[in-house]
Amino acid sequence: MRPPLARPFLTPLSERVDYVDPRDRVVAQGGRSGEAPEGLLKRYAATVCTDRAGRVLLYRRTPSVAVYPDHYDVLIGGAVRTGEEYRAAALRELREELGWTEAPGLTEAYRLRVDDPHGASFLAVHRWTATGRPPRPDPREIAWCGFVAPLTVAAGGYTPLVPAGAEAVRRLFPL
Repeated sequence: MRPPLARPFLTPLSERVDYVDPRDRVVAQGGRSGEAPEGLLKRYAATVCTDRAGRVLLYRRTPSVAVYPDHYDVLIGGAVRTGEEYRAAALRELREELGWTEAPGLTEAYRLRVDDPHGASFLAVHRWTATGRPPRPDPREIAWCGFVAPLTVAAGGYTPLVPAGAEAVRRLFPL
């Protein structure tokens, strides 16, 4: 397996993000680490990847990640940086975390507000059918990944599962 593409060295302390109001309008900027200012939310973009057979890409987060360590997830994503659109952030995250440099046909499936213990945010979930080469996961963030049947994930075959990832499976792969 080839190593993932090198990414710029940005830490949660140095990465800048937009903060949005409850209608998802940018009103301020600040550092990614820490909480959003009172009444404002952060923005995240993620992608649910499938293969041509309809299987979903599932991965297990490493024990060292700050949020949901050692959890399974189907959402490949992260924070939307200052001045970045949701789709551009989704493409960047696919490149950084899985080494895919392009994603033809990437589309936004839905957007929702997420209120969880890690803070309130807007999450734009995209869909993409992976073609060509297999993923090259970044070992700093992804301990394991593989394409699996969505029904297996929906039925609780992989636990613990990140709550937003479980919601994506329910929305995108109805039983």
